Amino acid sequence: MLILTRKAGESLYIGDGIKLTVLGTQGKQVKLGITLPSSMTVYREEIYELVMADNTLARQSKKDKLSAKDMPKVHSIETRLGMKEIKEDNIIFFPKGLIGYEDEQHFTLLHLDEDSPFFLLQSTKTPDLGLIVTDPYVFLDDYSVKINDSEQKAIEVESSNDVCVFVTVTIPYGKPDQATLNLSGPLFVNHEKRCAMQIPQDVKTTKVLISDCDK
Repeated sequence: MLILTRKAGESLYIGDGIKLTVLGTQGKQVKLGITLPSSMTVYREEIYELVMADNTLARQSKKDKLSAKDMPKVHSIETRLGMKEIKEDNIIFFPKGLIGYEDEQHFTLLHLDEDSPFFLLQSTKTPDLGLIVTDPYVFLDDYSVKINDSEQKAIEVESSNDVCVFVTVTIPYGKPDQATLNLSGPLFVNHEKRCAMQIPQDVKTTKVLISDCDK
């Protein structure tokens, strides 16, 4: 780790395009100003780590059996996931991977049941990497998300109509009534271009119990 000492008003450069300036200090807090290329984004460490933890909890092992009794009782789930044939045009490209799984770039969405709001976001490379996801607006009216210009460019968004939003779902083993929507790391999927990105959000409420949603 490189350790440098800077005073308020002083800056340092990281590579050619990132300038970090110490704007001031107050107690144990340091206020930083960051100038960086429009193609780059900055996330607070605690939000990034929260999203990474949520992704791990939402991950479903190949050995897990997904059935109605394991899912929140929002809709009846009558089938289990088995072997699936995936067409090329159903593969979604994540140029930056998922948080915590940056080397995984190709996924597909498998519907758990035609009457269910839940999907499996399944890696096409790693059989045991699949995350339960859902459309948050099935359950929530007031969930707001943000995507900046560089992120829109990365997944080729031209209109808000191009994008679908999903969030990961955590279902504690044997406790489907404790299933939560994880709101800190929504997935923005450009369904026209078949590319997507997970974008951390600085939201006040990071998790919501599905059983508490009254839509």
